[in-house]
Amino acid sequence: MSTRKLPNIALLGSTGRTGQEVLRVLLRQDVYHLKIYARAKDRLLALFPQIKSNPRIEFYIGNVTDDKVIQECLDGAQIIISTLGGEGWFPDTVLRDSALSIVTALKALRQRSKDWQAPRLIYLSSATRNERFAAARPRLVHWMIETAFYNGYEDLRIAERTILADPSLVSVLRVQPTVLAEDRPTGYNLSTETVSLGISYEDLGAAFVELALEREFDELVVVGVSGKLDGLAALRYAPLIVRSLFGGFFCRFVPGARTIRSAFERALAWIC
Repeated sequence: MSTRKLPNIALLGSTGRTGQEVLRVLLRQDVYHLKIYARAKDRLLALFPQIKSNPRIEFYIGNVTDDKVIQECLDGAQIIISTLGGEGWFPDTVLRDSALSIVTALKALRQRSKDWQAPRLIYLSSATRNERFAAARPRLVHWMIETAFYNGYEDLRIAERTILADPSLVSVLRVQPTVLAEDRPTGYNLSTETVSLGISYEDLGAAFVELALEREFDELVVVGVSGKLDGLAALRYAPLIVRSLFGGFFCRFVPGARTIRSAFERALAWIC
């Protein structure tokens, strides 16, 4: 496999679970100059105190709708990794807002560049957004997933429409994992044909970095990512799926769900 030489990488979403794992893998590599966007530097450094004085890392702090911050972060980046996102239960605009900021920043950078080269964007999507993968599910299961997480998928749909609108501006690879789990790593499969039931955050982080750095994936536009668990072994993710679906339906259809959930989390934190 051919690996890119010393790329400038912009990472958006470094304090989320997927972004944390991506950053952990990148910190073990010796092939990058890293530009990290985060809303709060204190939170980022609490997670990764070792990066505070790393000369190869620059920080860009602010709101994702701050065009100046995002433009400075993306300036000079050959690779952009975006793992931004929410849990998908409540209405949110973080994905569409960040997508608009990315596109706005790249348009400004292209306008002032004499020899524009479109960067490569490795973008966190979802297997549910893939018609081939969705068709392999029982219809009832697919309906339940789309209904429970409607808010998240709607935000993602709008965001993807934005980033895919101008192929000359940015080359996009949509990374579409299945159910994300706090689980031990099992290894991962990359496929455009099939996916299994779930994947650990650690495996997804490793997959992101491989997709970003290996030249063999340069022409790929969409890829499914799932753990190396098939058959009965993959059923370990079934309880997580059931809990997530219950949470999704509760948050979408029960009045006052956000308040109830916040109160429950505060009570749980006090007990623990």
